[in-house]
Amino acid sequence: MNSRPALETDQPYELKNAPLRPRDRQELLERDTTYAIQSDTGEVILAYEQGQQRIWWGFRSIEDMRNDFPLMWPEVLAHLDRDHVDYVAMDIAGLPTRTWLDPLLQDADFAFFAEWMDMANPDISDFGIPEFPEGITMRKATEDDLQRCYAIWTEAYGDFGDGPATFDWLTDESEWAGCLEDEDGEVVAFAITGAVERGEGRILAAAVAPEAWGNGYGKLILGAATYALAAQGAVKASLRVRPDIKQGLRTCSELGFRHQAAGLEFRREVDEDLIQARRDERRKAGVKARFGGWR
Repeated sequence: MNSRPALETDQPYELKNAPLRPRDRQELLERDTTYAIQSDTGEVILAYEQGQQRIWWGFRSIEDMRNDFPLMWPEVLAHLDRDHVDYVAMDIAGLPTRTWLDPLLQDADFAFFAEWMDMANPDISDFGIPEFPEGITMRKATEDDLQRCYAIWTEAYGDFGDGPATFDWLTDESEWAGCLEDEDGEVVAFAITGAVERGEGRILAAAVAPEAWGNGYGKLILGAATYALAAQGAVKASLRVRPDIKQGLRTCSELGFRHQAAGLEFRREVDEDLIQARRDERRKAGVKARFGGWR
């Protein structure tokens, strides 16, 4: 098996965990912080994305992955950045079935986290400025707002949150950040957008404080973020949502965003003691299932 320097040529693997364009794959491999390993039948790439580490893999066939992934995984595992990331993520998209994959993921200590959906508005060139109700104001965020925005972000997403390292990445990547204030001057929502490239901009985050839900603030903050991208020259806007958060889907649809891609996200903890404890729990549960109630 070979490490990253041997992976510079394109590999047309038929079986992939998620679509990855050749240009994007090449960009991942050219980063100094990426670790990749290749066998005769496939590859596994570990790279930083949105403050965390993420896995991409490609193999010629299911049987090839069954044979080679367990041999490659220990090498990849040795390169987890446990001091700086909260977890390792893996997207699964486009696979017609994954019954064969679940045992491999469990052996590598990945667990299902949540569904994801990428949505896009293909034409925001004439997107108008949102109309704010009397007493509701919009302003650019400052460093003094970070703590409040982080609290809103974690509370709003709850069990579907992305971890402190991702929030740090959001602030580093921000090209525009705005805060929505209520009649009392309290920040009740915020949004962050990234850079506009080739006419496309991405809304990196948008969240409303749970205590302020039901007031239409989600549509206001998402509309403000979309307008901010349009003002920077974007023609298309995109963002990722969690289908489990139904209101988020409705708000996106009301502003002209439509389904673009979808999949499942699996995560692996970087705390090996926690992983071992979960392994022990599964083992004990298996023993009870096989031998419990024999009397």
